[in-house]
Amino acid sequence: MVLLGFMLNYALRVNLTIAIVEMIFDDKSNHTVSAVANLTDTFNVTEHPEHIEQTRYHWSTKQKNLLLGCFFWGYVLTEVPGGRLAEVIGARRVFGYSTLLASVLTLLSPGAAAAGFGWIVALRVVLGFLLGATWPAILPMASKWIPPMDRSKFMSNMMASSLGAAITMPICGFLIAHFGWESAFYFTGIIGVMWSVAWFAVVYDSPAQHPRISDSERNYLLKVLPQDSGKQHTSVPWRQLLLSAPVWAIVITHGASVFGYFTVVNQLPTYIESILHYNIKHVVIIYLRVYRTLEFANPIDDFLEQLLKSIT
Repeated sequence: MVLLGFMLNYALRVNLTIAIVEMIFDDKSNHTVSAVANLTDTFNVTEHPEHIEQTRYHWSTKQKNLLLGCFFWGYVLTEVPGGRLAEVIGARRVFGYSTLLASVLTLLSPGAAAAGFGWIVALRVVLGFLLGATWPAILPMASKWIPPMDRSKFMSNMMASSLGAAITMPICGFLIAHFGWESAFYFTGIIGVMWSVAWFAVVYDSPAQHPRISDSERNYLLKVLPQDSGKQHTSVPWRQLLLSAPVWAIVITHGASVFGYFTVVNQLPTYIESILHYNIKHVVIIYLRVYRTLEFANPIDDFLEQLLKSIT
């Protein structure tokens, strides 16, 4: 459920990056296609097909980039509070309700775009605010469910959830090509609501609270993992964290990593469509090749970490 939840987390954020290719009316397309006609044979570039009839907006390049980036305004605000909130009220509620509300907002995205550019920007900011809390929220739950020797495997599988973007792209590309860009939001939103219902049905914050696991499994987990009572919560040493060099090294390294990653996620579909002049179906094929390379890294990372543990 955690893996599927984070795959959905990616799906809810990248649906716009593929849909925006068809959301914006490109009044330069007629001139651009004719200008590159001689290049199509040399570079195997496919010209734009006849687009289906659907709503398009006259948004500028600046507005388009603003819409693609505003998700992260809210996303960065809930990274730290999301983890703390999960410690206090439980990861089940934080992760579940954040994803559920984000899925509902995704279903409302076409309506927000029709209402005006400001509305869709505001919706994406709130969407980022909700999904930003999910990543840190799962760590308190993992501390109660995953034995120490299995955590690297759990984390590598959890991080493999970026596969959700790779799966979302071809599905949304097919839907957009046949039913219009609105279908990308409806599809991911409905899947998100369905997952949220399943999450609350089968997931609990700790083994002690779960009504359906076996006694042997519950006793084993309670024995190997510390289980707090939930009545008192350890205070956070904010000063020590803010002055810790290793903490800032992790923050800077991760920040640089995700900057490059999300630049590709946000801009690659538009680049392929607008600059290389591939159609929507070819965009997703190229995208899949990028993610195919990425997904090989997680099992390798887990193997190396297990090897280091066995040596030390």
